[in-house]
Amino acid sequence: MQASIRPLQLNTDLNDIHRLTQQLGYEIELERIQKHWQLIHLDPNYQTLVIESNVQVIGYAGLIKQYSWEFEDGFIRIQAFVIDEQYRGLGLGKTLMQAIEKMAIKQGLKRILLNSGNRPERYAAHAFYKNLGFEAYSLGFTKYLK
Repeated sequence: MQASIRPLQLNTDLNDIHRLTQQLGYEIELERIQKHWQLIHLDPNYQTLVIESNVQVIGYAGLIKQYSWEFEDGFIRIQAFVIDEQYRGLGLGKTLMQAIEKMAIKQGLKRILLNSGNRPERYAAHAFYKNLGFEAYSLGFTKYLK
């Protein structure tokens, strides 16, 4: 299958992004995605790459270039990663991840981090990441504030 990777064009990609975000398990209104993502992309450290085939976005990765107190060098954090359910198992996720790795290396970064929910519907994603050489690293916590 022929596929290409390019930066997000929110105005034209919005409906596909909305559909894919729902496949990630996030029920969010189309208008909220548009407003939220416009705000995110005001920061030059945030980027969304899409993978498309036949002029349809069939996957995306949301990336943040970050620095931390625990690592000497900067790194890429993959905040969101999804390939359309209909296209999984065709190597497209691996292709998108390889593009992210090349981009990170070109920027002099030596690490990619990502989180994936610890629930049964994410276990296939965990296996995918492990097959690509990722290692389980930490346990995350969250607290919702009133």
